[in-house]
Amino acid sequence: MYGKRTVGSLKKKHVGLVVGCIAVLVILVVAVILVPLYQVGRFAPSQHSIQANFQRLCLAMETAYTYFEAKGIDWAELSSRYSKDVATATKDGDYYRVVASMLAEVQDGHTGLLSPSVMSGRYTFATCIDLDGTLVVDQIDVVAVAAGLQRGDVVLAVGDLPIAAALKALPPMLVAGSSEGQRLSKAARVVLGTTGDSLSVVVCGIDGERKLYFNRPASPLTGTPVPIPNLGPRITGRLLPSGIGVIAIPDFEGGNGHDLVAEFDAVLHTMMDAPAIIVDVRGNGGGSTLISDRIAGRFLSSAFTYGREYYTKRLVLRFWSAWYDYRVKPRGVTYQGKVVILTDVRCVSTTENFIVALVDSGRAHTVGQRTGGSSGNPMRFMLTGGAFVRFSTGAFHRLDGTLLEGQGIAADIEVAWTVDDIRSGHDPDLETAEKSLLCGFGSSN
Repeated sequence: MYGKRTVGSLKKKHVGLVVGCIAVLVILVVAVILVPLYQVGRFAPSQHSIQANFQRLCLAMETAYTYFEAKGIDWAELSSRYSKDVATATKDGDYYRVVASMLAEVQDGHTGLLSPSVMSGRYTFATCIDLDGTLVVDQIDVVAVAAGLQRGDVVLAVGDLPIAAALKALPPMLVAGSSEGQRLSKAARVVLGTTGDSLSVVVCGIDGERKLYFNRPASPLTGTPVPIPNLGPRITGRLLPSGIGVIAIPDFEGGNGHDLVAEFDAVLHTMMDAPAIIVDVRGNGGGSTLISDRIAGRFLSSAFTYGREYYTKRLVLRFWSAWYDYRVKPRGVTYQGKVVILTDVRCVSTTENFIVALVDSGRAHTVGQRTGGSSGNPMRFMLTGGAFVRFSTGAFHRLDGTLLEGQGIAADIEVAWTVDDIRSGHDPDLETAEKSLLCGFGSSN
């Protein structure tokens, strides 16, 4: 009996030891994987405390945000300054506004309040394009059309303010951007908007100067003048009379039933014999490199590593890596003709990755304007009340070590637009690209 009790005791001790080891292992897994993710805000707050959530946000950005040094930002000073406003915030809405204002000072196109949108409650009657300090109306809401606003009108004043003052008066959270070009572009797109019931503007068109009044409709619509949704393919193409192909890629996001890689392949298939292709990514705000790299792969005959992204916080999501190399691999039948990419300041994020891959590999040249210079591989941080912000966690560098953030990509051939171009619908970027290709510009694979 004594021997049996001894064996039984040993078995119990053995089981207890195994259980203890498993418990320790679980704790280690939580500590190594889950705790860092909680620290950077991947999980919802454990308690509804505005002050505690703010402290956690400040710590998350201190450990994982990647551009403090490059932007010359004293995060300790900035977060401390706004902590005083957070201390008096008793409602989530007040807290969100404080956080949005603080993150706007970081001046990063991938850092800011995402939900609720900083545009909430604002009605935009029209958007503009900045032409070296001249704001020209581009897209127009039906309300503004009815009031007499026309595409190509030059904006002279908004409300009681001259246009220069009106731009400066915009809330910083609406116009925060990684580069001066991106900030000007954002400002031009929101300046003809209001959180009130009406807005007056002074514009100058082909018939001279006039003052217009816009009344906000009694509707839940945002008023942002966006094109009618395209129920067909997102990626489209056409052949110019010269035989040069044009492929327009409005985004690299996909979704909503759109397989962008398949759409691109279908368009490219019809242009394989074209002597050159113009890839139009103007206005493309990015998406996923899983899509853009596959599309770029149709233009390359060999694999090409086009940049490296560095991280200040090692996370399981990135296999605890301190950096990541972006690489394009050939896919399918390679297009052999010349390639030119049309660019503008609204080309940011993944779109800039796409451009860098083809430009730095020597496969394509660019025509248009410098890109926005906004690249950050952002991560979401959960706020109280279900809201969330995002902030940059990856610093992308080109092969020569150049930081893309705040710099952008200069066009090989810079094109200046005029007011008449917008009024007439003339596209000087496309015209310049076609003429340049016909004169031998660009390189074949």
